[in-house]
Amino acid sequence: MPNASVSRRTQLLGAAAAVTAGLVVAFMIHLHPEGLHVPAWVAYVAASAFVFAGLCLLAGALDIKWLQEWLGIAVTLSLFVVSLWIAFGQGVRACSLSIPFVHTVAPDALCRGAFGLGALLVGLFLGLLVRRALSSGS
Repeated sequence: MPNASVSRRTQLLGAAAAVTAGLVVAFMIHLHPEGLHVPAWVAYVAASAFVFAGLCLLAGALDIKWLQEWLGIAVTLSLFVVSLWIAFGQGVRACSLSIPFVHTVAPDALCRGAFGLGALLVGLFLGLLVRRALSSGS
């Protein structure tokens, strides 16, 4: 049976790509905040998810399990914060809705409801990750 694990080189390349993508996006946010449809802090948190994911891959490549676990929690927390803002933040949301043969803009309540449900699920997952990290002594 072939080894199903990802090579260290692939992890390092993925880490570099993810960190670079997050930093480039953060730099673009800094250069052109007027183009955002969200507060800058929400965009920075979203960009940080890429940086944390890249660092998580790096920790995995270096076999630093406890750091990899906590960086995975940071990625999940970043996604949680963004979904919470979409669901409960001020202002109107504009989400697209795509089902077979139909593509339209979803009503604000449907958009917020979908992201609220997503935030609930991510929050539950985040709680499980933190519980596991704390119980493993990481």
